[in-house]
Amino acid sequence: MIKMFNSIEKKVGIIYFTLIISFIFSSEYKCDYCKKNIIGKYYFLEQKKYHEECYNQNIVPKCNFCKESLLGRYVVNEDGNYHNDCYKNNILPKCSVCIRPLEKEYNYDAWDNKYHGYHSNGKGNCSSCSRIISERTTNGGYIHIDGRAICNLCDKDIVNTKLEIEDSRKRVLLLLEEIGFQSLSNEIPIILKNRNELSLLMPHSSMISGLTNLEHSYKENYLGQISDEKKEYEIFILDKLNPIDFDSILAHEYLHVWLYENNLNYNSQITEGFCNLARAYIYQKNLDKYSIIQLNKMNEDPDLDYGVGYRIANLCLDNYGWNEMIKLFENNKAHNCF
Repeated sequence: MIKMFNSIEKKVGIIYFTLIISFIFSSEYKCDYCKKNIIGKYYFLEQKKYHEECYNQNIVPKCNFCKESLLGRYVVNEDGNYHNDCYKNNILPKCSVCIRPLEKEYNYDAWDNKYHGYHSNGKGNCSSCSRIISERTTNGGYIHIDGRAICNLCDKDIVNTKLEIEDSRKRVLLLLEEIGFQSLSNEIPIILKNRNELSLLMPHSSMISGLTNLEHSYKENYLGQISDEKKEYEIFILDKLNPIDFDSILAHEYLHVWLYENNLNYNSQITEGFCNLARAYIYQKNLDKYSIIQLNKMNEDPDLDYGVGYRIANLCLDNYGWNEMIKLFENNKAHNCF
């Protein structure tokens, strides 16, 4: 997520500080600080007169960073007074990409990396973790064939091999079994696709991360009656995903399988909202910073099915719990929640 944010300089004022120095060799004035006679030059400020030493040690404001006197123009903000250079080089937040001071407006990602807006013109933010991609923040990154920006922090852990896919399946089926989804097949083919390839399988949606394909086959007896029905599934998952995202999407797709196996046909908002509960469950079981960021995205998603549908389903889950909610769906009463 990228948001525009005004730096703390938005509350900073620039003070123009003028000193009038008079050279009077007379004892007719008294110092307004020490109350002693002034002989020689003095400082005159706001109708008050000071010995040079009294002024420099006690009256002139000091920089909150270097503690030296502030003469001429200086910066004032809610935290104190600063020389311009002290404020710019030491107080202003620094860009996570180039380490230069961030003045005026700047961007920040979900990991609190702050950066100049023009850095987004490069590879931008990682499509998985949302970090701004740079050598300092992510050890670099690249643009995948389907246009996704992928940082090297995510790339080093992506699920890619058959063994990694099967490890994910084992984790997911175990967690789904814990909440009441029993006997889900561990033999369904899981196939990696880039986003362009997934879009060809589901043309009306260009941003899907997973898809479950169902094919029916039937046998007929000698009377022409259907004697056996066989359902065959394929699960397609977006490639270049880290294990947590891969697990969460696979869990979502396995709930589609569960709905198909139980011949439950609901509208897309109920279906996708319900399946997204499994995705959220994976993040909730991890509950590290990355998972919290993904949960926040789900809670803010404006999509009517994957966002609004999920939040309605989540309220239902809060009210009923997994066991009762599963029964509602099995008995074709899921509309009670939506």
